[in-house]
Amino acid sequence: MGTNISPSATTLASTASSSSSTNDAETTSSSPYFLPELIPSISSRLTSLRDFFALRAACRTYRALLTPSPDNLAAQDPLLLVPLNTSASKALLHAPLRQIPHFSFPRIHLDRHHQYLIRLHTFGCRIAIHDPYNTADGRRQLSICHLLTGERARLPDHPKNIDGVIFSGDLVITFKEFRPALYYCRIGDVHWREALCDQGNLFFSLVLVKGTLYGLIYPNYRLAVIDLHNDSAHLSFLGDELTSQFLQDYSLFSLAECRGELLLVVAVEHYPLVYHVFQWQSRETEWSRITSIGGCSLFFHRHQFAGCLGPDHPTARRDCMYFTWSTTGQWGEYCLLDGSLQKHVADYPGRAERKEDYLLLAWVLPSIG
Repeated sequence: MGTNISPSATTLASTASSSSSTNDAETTSSSPYFLPELIPSISSRLTSLRDFFALRAACRTYRALLTPSPDNLAAQDPLLLVPLNTSASKALLHAPLRQIPHFSFPRIHLDRHHQYLIRLHTFGCRIAIHDPYNTADGRRQLSICHLLTGERARLPDHPKNIDGVIFSGDLVITFKEFRPALYYCRIGDVHWREALCDQGNLFFSLVLVKGTLYGLIYPNYRLAVIDLHNDSAHLSFLGDELTSQFLQDYSLFSLAECRGELLLVVAVEHYPLVYHVFQWQSRETEWSRITSIGGCSLFFHRHQFAGCLGPDHPTARRDCMYFTWSTTGQWGEYCLLDGSLQKHVADYPGRAERKEDYLLLAWVLPSIG
């Protein structure tokens, strides 16, 4: 991930003010204010949330125009949701700069006594917090929070532990690997629906692409379109089963999406890690290996897909995949073009120093919304 430093909000405002002036009364290069119609141009160049929220707080007009929308946040850097010290608080970290931006952020507080059980699932700026801690009545809490607006939604208590959460508008889908059922509901529902697939088929990895739910189905990791209907998950299989040689050579299969294209990311080797990427060819109904993702960047949270940034993003490294791993407080940057892997430790002020402290990270992508 690059470390480009964008112009500050004040610098951009001064530039915009001088370039758009038509007379001496309007020309004040040192003024931090500029015409409201220039707001979209300014916000599209800000890569720092600190600058974005500072500009937004300048006046009511700016605040009304600078909503935390994907368009206004298009250039924002990817961030990591990290734990603060030994408390259960979370903060947003600009990983390359080792900075925690100072702006109004709805802090997340988890129960520190069993936070190692809590799972976080992110997509864009939304985060699902799953607390599988078994209370006396066996409830498992699941809630969704938008990290920039503070909007929260409490979902019905979940009946099972889960490995993955998928967001699509107000629809929430959850699943556990190697299980024959997934659960889904809409925000505001009072119960989850359980959808069972055909006998002998188990869900492994799921992803939504252009409103279509795809899944890798165990035991042969065959691709299927999943149609949810009441208490059933109808599977429409695509293409042939993966060959035994393919299954032997690859592991850690993860479905992903890149600009409307369905991808399959697999780990070829583990020491060191080597990844291959395959793109689904709908006409040939088969997976085809690719060595470039068109300059885009893919993000994964413990091998669950977390989002994609396009090739025009100003700071994400082109044709790279970003991962968080286990509970070690590390994140990795894998380049598809040369096969290199850079491992980074999330080092920042307030980081827990004891090795036994739980350091689970999650990607937050403001430009996705």
